[in-house]
Amino acid sequence: MSRNAQAGGETSRAPSAPSLFRIIQPRLLIIVIVVVIFAALAAIYSKAQSATYASSARVFLSTDSGTLGASSVDATRFVQTQAQFAQSSAAVAVIAKDLKLSESDVSSRLSTSPSDAGYFFVIKGKGPSQEAANSLVKSAETAYSTLLTNYGPNSQESVTALKNLRDRLVTEGQGSAAGTANDVGVRTAQIQDLNTKIAAAETAAVLGSSAVKLAEPPVADGQGGPNLLRNVLVAVIVGLLGSIAAIWIMYQRRPTILDPHNPSDTLGVPLIAALEPGRTTASAAETLVSAMSAVMSPTSKVVAFTPASRGDLAADLVSSVAAAWSDDQGVVLILDTSPSSEVRASLEGLPRATSGELPRWAHEPTCLARSSGTGRGHILYNRVSPARAARPGGLAPILADRAPVVDLVILVTSALAELPMTAASAIQADAVVVITSTETHLKELEQVPRDWPALAERVVGVVHDGRTGIRRATGNAAPERRSSVDTITSNSPVGGEGPPSKRGGMDPEATDRYARPAR
Repeated sequence: MSRNAQAGGETSRAPSAPSLFRIIQPRLLIIVIVVVIFAALAAIYSKAQSATYASSARVFLSTDSGTLGASSVDATRFVQTQAQFAQSSAAVAVIAKDLKLSESDVSSRLSTSPSDAGYFFVIKGKGPSQEAANSLVKSAETAYSTLLTNYGPNSQESVTALKNLRDRLVTEGQGSAAGTANDVGVRTAQIQDLNTKIAAAETAAVLGSSAVKLAEPPVADGQGGPNLLRNVLVAVIVGLLGSIAAIWIMYQRRPTILDPHNPSDTLGVPLIAALEPGRTTASAAETLVSAMSAVMSPTSKVVAFTPASRGDLAADLVSSVAAAWSDDQGVVLILDTSPSSEVRASLEGLPRATSGELPRWAHEPTCLARSSGTGRGHILYNRVSPARAARPGGLAPILADRAPVVDLVILVTSALAELPMTAASAIQADAVVVITSTETHLKELEQVPRDWPALAERVVGVVHDGRTGIRRATGNAAPERRSSVDTITSNSPVGGEGPPSKRGGMDPEATDRYARPAR
């Protein structure tokens, strides 16, 4: 079965949806930081709030038939209605006028609650001082009693209406010339009944509402400051849920690697190595060398290290792999075609090469020659212009001249996120190893088998580097410092084409934006 068929068969497997815990597990530190910030803000807000004083009073109601007016009225509902009546907009207006406050201020500080233990309701008030809280509750009681008098059956309007009816009946009796004794008796009884009601209403208006049995004086409830524990707890819950929701949404928009097998399933190639967190660079290099030996063809001479995203490939890993391979095989050549690389800096810490068996071009200014850590092998480093490597066949003259005289060529390419430039350089290798990390976006890998089948054909495996701290900040990378190693461009001599290029001689195309950061 062909490699493309295998890739198609492997990519047809739909990976299971990751659980919420798998998504938030690598980002627990972010969640903790957000929760701590929210808790600190809640504590600061609670400390900044001023203390308030509270006061309360109970208003006991009469539930006899004279007050309710009908035997079918529910006394419990009556108490609830009276509690709402004491906090109505009319009552708030009377209180605001009495205390010379705004109605919004009164509404925010005043509350009423009917009791389930008896026929009474509680008036509660708050204020900046205990006296202000007591005054608010006392004014609320007075306003409630006043409204009962003004709007109830004993209001001044009701008394006036009764008097007008009585006077009309008296006038009709005096003005009628004739009438039966029965009519006169009925009219007289009506007038007497009205006089009785008028007297009772006027008496009730003076003595107060008959619905109120007792209105307690305000009772001070003391000082009540902001609830620090409650505010912090609410802030912690909000911060926890908010950060989890934000991480979930961000992952759905740009999913990252949660399982080392995710990139291998996406590309349809085996996972040849998974470098766990805490692994040293030397141990990781030994693992990677063994994995490469298992998947590479015996005739493969050029292997490309292609990071999935910028920063996925650590420079010390490249130099360690080259050193480990050269200890067994002999001479390893590193061709660095990445836009910005730290491989040269990591190699400069190795001892200089002293062997006289190195090829002549190893001593040119464009090449950095170093001995491996044990001294049994040698590492040669060339920096190639990314613009030259991005051209189809741009590396062919260099590989034709230098690959036959070395044991392995490691081609460091641009990231897959920078396709098609990456494909042009990686396809010139015999095998391609894709390097991923926990920050790699899966969408950057999904386009390779679909849009770049020639590149996918050369990918032999995926290496997942899960070590912490390997990702580099490449967006604002500093310009590379000059050294004795110049960049090989299209004008650089290869083989016997001429003398070595002068130090610092750059091809105009090397000023491309992929070549190096702007100075």
